[in-house]
Amino acid sequence: MPWYEKTAGNLLLRVIGAGLLALTYVAIGLLRRRVTTGSIESDPLAYLLAAGAFICASGGALLAALGPHIFDRIEVSERWRRIDRG
Repeated sequence: MPWYEKTAGNLLLRVIGAGLLALTYVAIGLLRRRVTTGSIESDPLAYLLAAGAFICASGGALLAALGPHIFDRIEVSERWRRIDRG
């Protein structure tokens, strides 16, 4: 049985997802503070915070919602499979 199918692995993946969502909250708070203090038109840190918030929110929502099911195998249609030429 793989580690992620055990109860502790399931819980760990979901806690990591919740942690990423908390990190998103912090990044958005910092970004909002930068916006209210002045223009962020050419502020590279503001762009980094926005990108980091987007990535953390996406990954956190994925892990918190799906947990160990992110490792589930899926069946790919014949149309999209690789062709063995050798």
